[in-house]
Amino acid sequence: MQPIRKIYQDAPDSIAIPEELRHQAVEVIIWPLSEQTGQSEETDANGWPIGFFEETFGSLPDLPDREWQGDYEEREPLA
Repeated sequence: MQPIRKIYQDAPDSIAIPEELRHQAVEVIIWPLSEQTGQSEETDANGWPIGFFEETFGSLPDLPDREWQGDYEEREPLA
């Protein structure tokens, strides 16, 4: 079963629960959309904030080369 997501422009006093979800464990999340941050950020054509890659480039340190892992073990063929 897929989750149900519904956005209310004017939240009602009560929210109807679909019949197939009643009498079982469910999670209900109330998330006010008016307080979300980052909605006013300018984005590029791919949806990334402007300057994101310039700010984060090089933030991952150089990792050491991988050590030798050895040779593959010889296994009996499947018959």
